[in-house]
Amino acid sequence: MAAMALLLLPLLILAAAAPASTLGSRFEGRVCAPPAGHRIVDCRLGRHRTPDLSRAAWRALRGKEVTISVRFDAIAPNPAAGGTRSWPMRDSLGQPMGTLEDGAGGQLSVHGTDGSSYRVTSLRMRGHGCAASAEQQRRFALVQVIAREPVSGGTQAFIDTAAIDATTLSGRAALAAFAGQRGDGSGCGPSRPERGRLRPLANPRVDPGAHARLSSGAINDVKEYDAKPAFGNVVYFMSNTTQVKVGGITRGMVRVGTPYAKVDSFTYCDPSSDGTLTWRYWSIRTGDPARPRLYGWIPGRCPVQLRGRAPS
Repeated sequence: MAAMALLLLPLLILAAAAPASTLGSRFEGRVCAPPAGHRIVDCRLGRHRTPDLSRAAWRALRGKEVTISVRFDAIAPNPAAGGTRSWPMRDSLGQPMGTLEDGAGGQLSVHGTDGSSYRVTSLRMRGHGCAASAEQQRRFALVQVIAREPVSGGTQAFIDTAAIDATTLSGRAALAAFAGQRGDGSGCGPSRPERGRLRPLANPRVDPGAHARLSSGAINDVKEYDAKPAFGNVVYFMSNTTQVKVGGITRGMVRVGTPYAKVDSFTYCDPSSDGTLTWRYWSIRTGDPARPRLYGWIPGRCPVQLRGRAPS
């Protein structure tokens, strides 16, 4: 036994001397090493052990593909709008965000709740999202609408899959990708206990004071995280924020003023933002008894007191 103790002693000393960033922690068997620099990590845990999983970890642990990206270029006629190619956009609580239209000559446009109109340059199917209504989450697709304006470059919103023109090749491809998305996407983040008082959702106001970096190290702005006045004043929330090119992957959106409670956070500024950005995990109240809460990560400017603190 004495000899065994002598053999183990050097190993224990080495483990104690190893930096925390190399030891990490585990979530369901996966090592969640703290992020360093602009390195993309497989998973990380909040201070209360809420998992922030990479796309690879979602696939391995849950059999789900967080997001897809398939471009399509045509909107179908809407019987409820007199056969015009105009469809409403919704947020995660089913509230209006404006309309998406396919006009004369196939010119796509988006019209905000504030009466503004913008030319659409790209539409992308992003798969299943997170919504209070099970029917909306099942049948409505989360779509990225890229426009020349407003400043945020467009929006993401839910649209009825019937709005995607199945008579076109791109429409069929987008619908097939939606139907075949592994595990119906990540949807909402996992439920966790609330640890803060109920308060109204505020505009994150991360721009222009915060940024993130691409995996190449190039700086990328994060203005899309701020509230979008043109589209119902919605704010994005994410099911994961790691192992993506920059920031998080949007899975839903809710209006400023929506009640929420804090669930978890990180004890450090996100290294990929050079200390300007952090993430908090929130429980978002829906007012729907069938699904009273949605969960997701929402960014914010990192407090001064956390800047310079090493991830742990």
